[in-house]
Amino acid sequence: MSSAKGFLFDLRVLEIADERGEFLGKLLAGAGADVVKIEPPGGNRTRAIGPFYQDKPHPERSLFFWHYNLGKHGVTLDIKKPAGHDLLTRLIPNFDILIHTGAPGELDKMGLSYKALSAINPRLIVAAITPFGQTGPWRDLRGSDIVHLALGGVMMNCGYDPMPGMEYDTPPIAPQMWHAYHITCNNTYMATLGALLYREQTGRGQFLDASIHQAVSTCTEVDIPHMVYARQPVWRQTGRHAMTTIVAGSQSVTKDGRYVNASGVLGGTQLPLFEMLNKYGAADDLMDEKYKDPAVQKDPVVSRHINAVMKRFIQSYKFERDLWKEGQTYNMHWSPIRKPHENLTDPHWAARKTFTKVYHEDLDKTFAYNGAPWLAGKSQWRTGPRAPHLGEHNGEVYGKELGISTKELTKLKKQEII
Repeated sequence: MSSAKGFLFDLRVLEIADERGEFLGKLLAGAGADVVKIEPPGGNRTRAIGPFYQDKPHPERSLFFWHYNLGKHGVTLDIKKPAGHDLLTRLIPNFDILIHTGAPGELDKMGLSYKALSAINPRLIVAAITPFGQTGPWRDLRGSDIVHLALGGVMMNCGYDPMPGMEYDTPPIAPQMWHAYHITCNNTYMATLGALLYREQTGRGQFLDASIHQAVSTCTEVDIPHMVYARQPVWRQTGRHAMTTIVAGSQSVTKDGRYVNASGVLGGTQLPLFEMLNKYGAADDLMDEKYKDPAVQKDPVVSRHINAVMKRFIQSYKFERDLWKEGQTYNMHWSPIRKPHENLTDPHWAARKTFTKVYHEDLDKTFAYNGAPWLAGKSQWRTGPRAPHLGEHNGEVYGKELGISTKELTKLKKQEII
């Protein structure tokens, strides 16, 4: 693995996961844990998720798989066959955490209930991620990213402005792909750290029952306090937060058709915006005395006028003019709306180690990857190696750790056990 040491450097994770849980494994690997990913002999289904490098579909060219499995070891194993089941039980004592995204009760049917696993390794923490949890009337229902985003309420907060009569003529919109699984894996990551702290005190592991639906339905921003406690409807709005009232749009078009996210001073007076516009001779009538009153500025009609004047100003310049920097000097929350690749050369992201370089020796190429999602003062975020090839570490894990001979490994491969 990479020479960088994270704060989980002394932990080992066994991952039996698809797209629902691979991000949890990536977070643990990034924080320093040794993550061993188990795939069926034919490969995980996530290897078939595109896009693919050079648009050539292949199990070793999935950019999805590359991204979510960075920094992991990889072995193959058919855990449903008796010999595979035996190998898995032999591995369990060597690991601290097991990630599993199979159906509720799947491990129980294999004789690997949490009770059975605890008998093998009392310190084992099992993070089980399922659509609706291990219990309840919905436990056996199936889900997908878009199903969870819709059912959990997130989609109802995303989309375009309503018509003046507060009715929508456009449907809700799903956020970026895999958003539901990111929410769940982040929550489960925090729960796993809590379980590790508990284990430090008691010496015992825990079973973490992670429901994707539960995680998503509690991460719908402001609608829970407004709708549940205040009984107020929340309106989805173009390119801004869903709110109980329709607020002025903050996305402004530049002369060349790009966008700047621009708004006044949040929660305060708009005088800094007026001063900036006046500096460029674009304040219209906003320097009139009446607009100095914060109460007048908040009037919906006035607010729309202020917004229109600001948008005309931004539309007078090209995107490359970086007007957002000018807005920031006036203490306003302005930012450019960039294309993804434009962030790669940003000096701030470079200083924050947001992106990193990963070498693929099989392709003799280096690619830009997402790096550390956060920085820790006394530990580092793992920045490699690349995602494992199918069965790449079978010899290392089964041979060195379990003492299985090369001859026996060859036999197990022929039998499609590994």
